[in-house]
Amino acid sequence: MMQTALANRTTTTPPRLARWHPRIARRPLLAATCLGACMGLLGTLCALLVLGLALQLLPPELWGDSAAASLAGLGQDRIFVLAILYAPVIETLLGQLLPVELARRLGAPPLACVLLSGLIFGCGHLVNGGLVHALTTFFSGMVFACAYLAMRWLGIGPAFLAAGSAHAVQNGTILYLIAPLFPGSA
Repeated sequence: MMQTALANRTTTTPPRLARWHPRIARRPLLAATCLGACMGLLGTLCALLVLGLALQLLPPELWGDSAAASLAGLGQDRIFVLAILYAPVIETLLGQLLPVELARRLGAPPLACVLLSGLIFGCGHLVNGGLVHALTTFFSGMVFACAYLAMRWLGIGPAFLAAGSAHAVQNGTILYLIAPLFPGSA
């Protein structure tokens, strides 16, 4: 009985997606990319809100270094490759795919998977960006995990693409649209 329930959990379409199932199933990679783009914008909004709160509530000595400081001195082409292509692939593997799949296999509910992923993602960013960067990436990691789980019913590939594209869109939005509004903040 338990094996049947677990098998059905991963292969049945969630009721909220039943009417969209045929469209999504026909083009799962397009659906994953579109979801990722939207979730990337949501992740950016969450990161900015958490950043604003953290800078208001935490004393400056706890903030840590700027995450973008490590990119200073690199050319725009190298920044693009590192932040938009390379980091989302590696960090999605380590911060979403591995923790979520492990937690799912251990029977954890989706909320626990999302929290675990956010915690691992935030802790991974604590090293190079300090406490404020860890807090913002904790929430971003949870958004990416939600994108991953939303597409997981189609398989690991579309789930990975959704989370990775959300990460790439968020990095691109922050680096190329928001950071230029605040020169000298890096």
